[in-house]
Amino acid sequence: MADPLYSLIQMAGLKLMNLMARSGGYRVETHDYGPRTREQLDWYVVDESMATVIFYYGGNWRSGKRQEYRFVADTLCQMGVNVMLPDFPLYPAYRFGEILEGVVAATDHFMQEVAVDAPVILMGHSSGAQKAALLALDHSLLRSPERIRAMIGLSGPYDFFPFTEDDHWDLFAPAENYPRSQPINYVRPEAPPLYLLHGRDDMRVRRGHSKSLVEKQQAVGGTARREVYDGMGHVDAVVSFSRIHRRNSQLIRDIHSFIDKLFEED
Repeated sequence: MADPLYSLIQMAGLKLMNLMARSGGYRVETHDYGPRTREQLDWYVVDESMATVIFYYGGNWRSGKRQEYRFVADTLCQMGVNVMLPDFPLYPAYRFGEILEGVVAATDHFMQEVAVDAPVILMGHSSGAQKAALLALDHSLLRSPERIRAMIGLSGPYDFFPFTEDDHWDLFAPAENYPRSQPINYVRPEAPPLYLLHGRDDMRVRRGHSKSLVEKQQAVGGTARREVYDGMGHVDAVVSFSRIHRRNSQLIRDIHSFIDKLFEED
């Protein structure tokens, strides 16, 4: 269980980063992708014809709101892409199978009903990176997997079975579904390029996770790259998107360069 004081500090930090984020240069549309309270998404639109980065926030599969990550959308919009931030079900009200169904429903709705032609890049932080990796690698999940141009993962867990946290045995239950939680089980040569970024000082999700996924994806003939950043911890990866950090962040520069190169020939 998370430390209540740490959670309070983290919430205050997110509010501050959002207060500092700019709000110009794009419009924000809110769409329902289902009837329940958390079945909504926000689309930050610079130009409807441009690619959209879908960002799945972290929170150990149990916390988070899309509005808390406006600062991430703001920074990505400065890179010349649109951004979609979805909400989705959370544990313990829902187990992972239903959480993933919500993520898939939000992504499919966006790609089929909102932005029907433009390419899509999947991105996530922490548990959000695990979701993004599953959607990129398991081609049976989305209705239009060919629309996915790449996946960018920040500090993600991709190879974490057997579980080391007690409640994860329940979160990912029933037992026959445990393999479905591991992105490394879905490596395939035809998957979109994976770009996995990790802090060397990440003690929450060790950088070996991204190393394992990159090596396994490359071993089957797929495309995958990895960057490791000195002096960066688990939360620092997403904090890099704040207005006061992004200008001097190598991680932000690397993401910008990766996105630009994806569309150089378009």
